Amino acid sequence: MRFLLRRATETLLVLLVLSVLVFLLTSLAPGDPAEEILRRGGIQPTAASVAALRAELGLELPLPVRYVRWLSDVVRGDLGLSYVDRSPVTGEVLSRLPATLRLAGAAALVAAGLALLASLRPRGLGGRVITTVTVVIASVPPYIVGILLISVFVVGLRALPTGGDSGPGAVVLPALTLGLAGAATLTRLLRADLAQALALPFVRLAAAKGLSARRAVTVHALRVAAPNAITAGGAVLADLVAGAVVVETLFSWPGVGQLAISAIRQRDVPVVQAYVLVIGAATVLLLALADLCLAAADPRVRRP
Repeated sequence: MRFLLRRATETLLVLLVLSVLVFLLTSLAPGDPAEEILRRGGIQPTAASVAALRAELGLELPLPVRYVRWLSDVVRGDLGLSYVDRSPVTGEVLSRLPATLRLAGAAALVAAGLALLASLRPRGLGGRVITTVTVVIASVPPYIVGILLISVFVVGLRALPTGGDSGPGAVVLPALTLGLAGAATLTRLLRADLAQALALPFVRLAAAKGLSARRAVTVHALRVAAPNAITAGGAVLADLVAGAVVVETLFSWPGVGQLAISAIRQRDVPVVQAYVLVIGAATVLLLALADLCLAAADPRVRRP
């Protein structure tokens, strides 16, 4: 319980700092939101109309007061109104968040599956090929990988759809593009940890007693390598959620990343603010969840 309370307190503090940074970065951005809203509505801003709208939005209040009001609205689930169409930002984000989480989950399965395949047979041809390919792809920007996959599987083979969320096959190329880079990190770490675990005396003793190599890896060595793999897996999953914006734009995937790019082009500050806050909070919570899984796998972590 002490460990859980300590981790919960640390997570709440990190989320509080995140909210301060998000509010300050968007509030101190150049431009007057009141003028932007009036122009979006087809109204020529005047001094009187801008002053009236600023008073209505509370922009004349001191910055600390505005932050407290904004944070209280966020806690209640109110992320403000869009500058473009004055629609609730919360509804727009929630309608697109499942698509982003589905893409990140599929990419995580790709990364974890490739890492396990390469690590279970580290000296085999398949393991070497997967390791080499993922390391090479990790050094290439994701949009280049996506363009290459589109050229091969869409233009050349005509086997998969190129964009949107038109069916189960539509997630394959975005998930591959996003998951291959994460697979390189997991593969390198898991292979190194498994090599050390296989050299431990109790694992070698089990192999000497006739235990098959695959069972020695899956039953004994993976258990030893699990703590570092959990830590790396949490970081990779957080990176997949945060880095989905490029892949979503490339494949026209209807997630929050594509919503954020559209908001940036239109200077829709509340939507951008909500995107940064939601993705930042998701990253913090995923890392906290990985920390709890690590504590469950390794009791030494729970020690004060």
